[in-house]
Amino acid sequence: MTAAEPGELPEVIRLARDLIRIDTTNWGGGRSEGEREAAEFVGAYLEELGLETRYFEPIARRTNVSARVPGRDRSKPALVVHGHLDVVPAMVDDWSVDPFAGEIRDGYLWGRGAVDMKNMDAMILTSVADILRAGEQPERDLIVTFFADEENGGVEGSAL
Repeated sequence: MTAAEPGELPEVIRLARDLIRIDTTNWGGGRSEGEREAAEFVGAYLEELGLETRYFEPIARRTNVSARVPGRDRSKPALVVHGHLDVVPAMVDDWSVDPFAGEIRDGYLWGRGAVDMKNMDAMILTSVADILRAGEQPERDLIVTFFADEENGGVEGSAL
């Protein structure tokens, strides 16, 4: 995914939209959808930036993904920048749009995760992309990680 051409949506919006379109509903109690697919989508994006990704799947399909961005001063402790890929269930009847369509209406991106947290995930990813595409390095290593099962306290994601 690259910077927008004239008339196209900015990359950060396209990325958030595409993440919203992956239904990662987490009902709790071990029931979820799409976390592996979302992690693989994020991993592919990071790999396109030249980063090596690592996947952690403590429970089948509850996938976490991580990459390390080398910093200029590797003697400094790394900074972890993280997000989560799961969302709480959407009560479809309460929505005026499909919660997993990633629709832009009235100048806003609508969908489950548009404000928690697929929007921020897209901002993290495109910020890393901006640094790397400019040929720059952060001061210290960045560990960029996206977790499964945050909406259920991480018991089947980062806590394992």
